[in-house]
Amino acid sequence: MRTTSGGVAPHPALPRESTMLGVGELDQLLRSAEDVDVLDDAAMSAVSDAFDDASARLTEAPAWGEPATARSPVDLEVVIPAYNESGRLPATLTAMVAFLTEQPWTSRVVVVDNGSADDTAASVLSVQGTGVEAVAIGCSRPGKGAAVRRGMCTSRSRFVGFTDSDLSTPLETLRRAVAALTGGAAASIGSRNAPGARRAVKQGLGRRLGGSAFRLASRPLLPGVHDTQCGFKFFDRAAVQSALWRSRSTGFAFDVELLRHIRDDGGCIVEIPVTWTDAAGSSLRPVRDGLAAFTAVARLHRELTRAPGHGRPPTSSSLLRGLP
Repeated sequence: MRTTSGGVAPHPALPRESTMLGVGELDQLLRSAEDVDVLDDAAMSAVSDAFDDASARLTEAPAWGEPATARSPVDLEVVIPAYNESGRLPATLTAMVAFLTEQPWTSRVVVVDNGSADDTAASVLSVQGTGVEAVAIGCSRPGKGAAVRRGMCTSRSRFVGFTDSDLSTPLETLRRAVAALTGGAAASIGSRNAPGARRAVKQGLGRRLGGSAFRLASRPLLPGVHDTQCGFKFFDRAAVQSALWRSRSTGFAFDVELLRHIRDDGGCIVEIPVTWTDAAGSSLRPVRDGLAAFTAVARLHRELTRAPGHGRPPTSSSLLRGLP
């Protein structure tokens, strides 16, 4: 990268005045960063620093001239990545909004339309007028990881996370997730394999074998974590922002990379055993997606090494014992 007398030259993914970011500029930064395939360490650090600075200031108050569509902070934002989900999304949103309305925390549902060809985004209109706001935003870059990242990076709420549109994980799990985050966890994730978890409807043999092989491949990256792929993960936003910006995966390895960065930052990851149902209609393509996932994990093995001085972070057992 070309440098100037002042140090590293601004990367194309960065605005020239990174210290003057408002929500509109932050959204532009996110869009432009999505179009960059590879960022060197200096550029990635610059992106992270710019975002951290803007995020800290935006949490307190909107800047003058921000668009009216900027999302205000709430206690919890639930991101739902969606691709051609108009068939089941209305029922999912109705159930989720009804559950969230009864909780003591303020909340919002954010549907990230990942380039759908159907009426996925329009499905959000079916729950308008309720006590909990539901909004839709777009993500042109393909991949569940890209959609989740967009939804979480544009959040200004205290806690933010994502769940699958099929509600394979019971909504009641959100209570335990919020309790763990309130208790100091950086990440609170559903687990189908932790002690106490069970599967109400079992997966087919092919997916079970593929899942076991993926866990075996990813275990060295996250020792002690029983399940990296359950589609239910929530975070302390302040603790996850740096990890989000360092994560480059957009597919099925996104979860592994994000959790690894959180752990390297010293964050505590709490696994919540869930009763999980394998819902019909999954978009997973076992052969094609499986090969892509293993390729991505192999890349993570090459790229991710534990930083010097980072010991193993505190275990989650004490936090789990205090959960209701």
